Amino acid sequence: MRVTGMGHLFFALGFAVIGAIGIAVQGFVLNQQPVPKDIPWRETLACLSGAVLLLAGIGSLVTRTARISALILSGYLFLWVLVLQLPRVVAHPDVEVYWLGLGEDLSLATGGWLIYCAIAGRNDVSVHAARIAFGIALVPIGLSHFFYLKLAASFIPSWLPFHVPLTMLTGAGHIAAGVAIALGVVPRLAAALEAMMESLITLIVWISAVAAAPASREDWVNLCISTAITGAAWAVSESLGNPSIMLPSREGRNSLRTQREANFGEGDASVN
Repeated sequence: MRVTGMGHLFFALGFAVIGAIGIAVQGFVLNQQPVPKDIPWRETLACLSGAVLLLAGIGSLVTRTARISALILSGYLFLWVLVLQLPRVVAHPDVEVYWLGLGEDLSLATGGWLIYCAIAGRNDVSVHAARIAFGIALVPIGLSHFFYLKLAASFIPSWLPFHVPLTMLTGAGHIAAGVAIALGVVPRLAAALEAMMESLITLIVWISAVAAAPASREDWVNLCISTAITGAAWAVSESLGNPSIMLPSREGRNSLRTQREANFGEGDASVN
């Protein structure tokens, strides 16, 4: 097994478990995957979807299959954005919850792409574009904390005080981090703070929820998707050079070494 960073590990494990749950219940278990209920062969498609998430998640952690698995997982998530989320936003642009779904799926897809690039040793324009798209995706996520303030605050455990102020603070944090990352204003700091905030949300909100109701499938699914979103945030932070973390795979190291040698050779040629 070769893990390029904390984001890679969280992202892969989150989706692998979600896939396993989907297969077990023969259903689409994520709000982030709003497949119509009247679609033909829904149970079969749900099992196939679960298999893709499970196999791609595990495969991305295995050295021999990491690159293709990460590419498949990222591509599948971009498909959610284009086929499931974007049409709803276009049809009902005044409904913020649809923008929330688009933002969550776009953040996952771009995080997945950055993980693929880390595995493959890519550092091209798509990496920069993915960071910008991730930043943009955070804005509707943050706005949802204000549009649905009471509901969002209800997710905070009862033992923690100041539910409403904390909800507003995290919403503002998402927006500020998103704008900073998208515009390239202290992006390393913004990405690191966003990743840490997502980690705290996963730990405080969803691990607490599972501990309080370990038999709740919904809480387990929410914990897993929050873990995946946290992984995506760490992938962005790591791609910007923040410590912890982006440890290139053997394939990635070889690719980067080849690029450096080529650049060095070009430099020699220009001198001669």
